Amino acid sequence: MAMNVLFLICFILTFIFPCSSETITQGTLSWWCGQTPHHQTCDYYLGRNFSATATITTREFLEMTVQAAINDAHVVRQQVHETESKYPNAPGKGLWSSCVDYFDGLAFTLNMIFDRTFNPTPLDIQTWISAGIAYINVCEKGFELINMTNTILPVISNNLTELITNALAISVLNRGSDTPGFVDLDYRNEYKLSNIKLESKQPNVVVAQDGSGDFRTVQDAINAASQRAQPTMRFVIYVKAGIYTENVVIPNPVQYITMFGDGINKTIITGSRHAGDDTLKTANAGDLKDTATFQVWGLGFIARDMTFRNTAGPIGAQAVALLSGSDESVFYRCSFEGYQDTLFAFSNRQFYKECKIFGTVDFIFGDAAAVFQDCGIFFRRPLPGGGLVVTANSRKLHNESSGFTMQGCKITAGDDLKPVLGQYNKAFLGRPWGPYALTVYMQNYLDNLIDPQGWLDSWGNKEHCYYGEYQNYGPGSSTKNRVKWRSFHKITTKKIAHYFTVGKLLGGNHWLPETGVPYIPGFENK
Repeated sequence: MAMNVLFLICFILTFIFPCSSETITQGTLSWWCGQTPHHQTCDYYLGRNFSATATITTREFLEMTVQAAINDAHVVRQQVHETESKYPNAPGKGLWSSCVDYFDGLAFTLNMIFDRTFNPTPLDIQTWISAGIAYINVCEKGFELINMTNTILPVISNNLTELITNALAISVLNRGSDTPGFVDLDYRNEYKLSNIKLESKQPNVVVAQDGSGDFRTVQDAINAASQRAQPTMRFVIYVKAGIYTENVVIPNPVQYITMFGDGINKTIITGSRHAGDDTLKTANAGDLKDTATFQVWGLGFIARDMTFRNTAGPIGAQAVALLSGSDESVFYRCSFEGYQDTLFAFSNRQFYKECKIFGTVDFIFGDAAAVFQDCGIFFRRPLPGGGLVVTANSRKLHNESSGFTMQGCKITAGDDLKPVLGQYNKAFLGRPWGPYALTVYMQNYLDNLIDPQGWLDSWGNKEHCYYGEYQNYGPGSSTKNRVKWRSFHKITTKKIAHYFTVGKLLGGNHWLPETGVPYIPGFENK
C-alpha cells in the first residue's frame, strides 16, 4: 500500500508539476536545445542569433526561446491574415479571422514575461506560456468543430507550437520549488478565510440604463477604462440593476477592472449569439469566442454580484455566456446561465466563489487553471435525446499549469430538469476535450442524476488525462462503479488531493488575499 501511494505521488508531481531530480542552472545553447522536446526547431531558431557554444543560464535560455516564439507568432499571424484575405469565400473564413485575434493574444501574453512591472514569478511564466498553447489549441479546434481539419494551419503554426512547447518544458525547470504554487499548506491554518474586506472604494464610473450613471452600456464603461491615465491602477465599475442586452469585450490591454452589480438576477448582462448564427462573421463556423455574451482577457479582472447569460437556448448549440482568459481573475457571487458551453474558462488562473453555473453539455470547458469553490452547478433540461456533461477540459500538454477543480460545490438538477429527470440519460462529471485533460472533484455533493460510471470519453482522450475524486458525498458520489480507466483516480490521501487546491493549483495565497474575496486555500474541515 505504501508503495502504491508513493507511486501515485510521483505520478502527480510529474503530471502536474514536472521537475528534474537535478537542478541545472547553466549550459551551452547547444546543450540546452538538446534538452528540449523539439531540439531541431530550437537549433534552427536560436542558433541563427546566438553562438551554440555560449554558456547561458536557465532563465536566459527560457527568455531566448520565448522571444523566438513571439517573433514567430507575428509571422504566423500575418500568414493567417493573408490566408483570410486571399480566400474571401473559403469555408471557415470567420475562423481564420478569429485565429488572427488568437495569435495577437498569444504574442501579447508572452510579452508579459518581459514586462518588469509585473515582476513575474516562475509560476506566472509557466501560466502565460501555457496560455500560449491554449490560444493555438482553440484556433485549431474551431476547424475541428466544423470537420475542416485539412487546412494549412498546422503547416504555418507547427514551428510556433514547437517553440512554445520547448519554452513550457524549460519553464518547469525554471520554476523549481520556490514559488507560491509549491508552498506546502499549513493544515492547522488552512480553514481560514480571507479577512480583507471586499472592494469598498467608490466606483470610478456607474452604468445605469435610466441615465442616472455615467454610461448606459457596460461596453462604454470599459471603453472609458481603456483611456485612463494610469492603466495599472484598479478601475471600479458599478453596474446598477437592469438587463443589459449587449456583447461585452474587455481586451488584453485593459487590465485591473473590478465590476460589481446589485446581485444575481438583478444586474444581468445578456446576449443570444450562438454557433451557426447568421449574424456573426463565424456563421456556420462554430467559433466559440464570438458567441460569448461577455469576454474578458485583461489581467486581474474581478466580478461580483452579477449574472452573465446567453439566451440562445438548447437549440442554439454552442453558446457562451462568459469567456475568461484573464489571469488572476475572480468571480464572486455571480451566475452564469446557458445550455451548451456556458462558461469558457479559456486560459490562465481563475477562481469562482459562491457562483451558480447552469448548462447541459460541456458547460464548463477550456484550458484554464480554475477552481470552483462552494458553487451551485445545475444541469438544465436539454433537447430530447440530449446529453448532460459538466466539464470538458482541453489541456493539451502534460506540463501545462492548467486544470479544473470543483470543491465544496453542489452538483444537481436545475428546476426545469427536475420534473422530467426520468426522460433523460444520467449525467456525467466530465469528458476529456484535450489529451491531458485534468479535472478533480473534491468535497462536493453529487446528486443521484450522476451516472455510476461518472466520466465519459467522446474524443478518444482517456488514455493520458487525469480525473480524480476525493471526499465527495451524496447519492451520486460512490466510486464503486466508476470507469475503469487508468487515468481515473480514487484519491484517498490529503497529500495527493492538496495539489488540486486553491493554494497549490492557483498559487492563490500569493494573489487572492488582495482581492478581498474569501477563499479556502486547502480543505474544508471534514
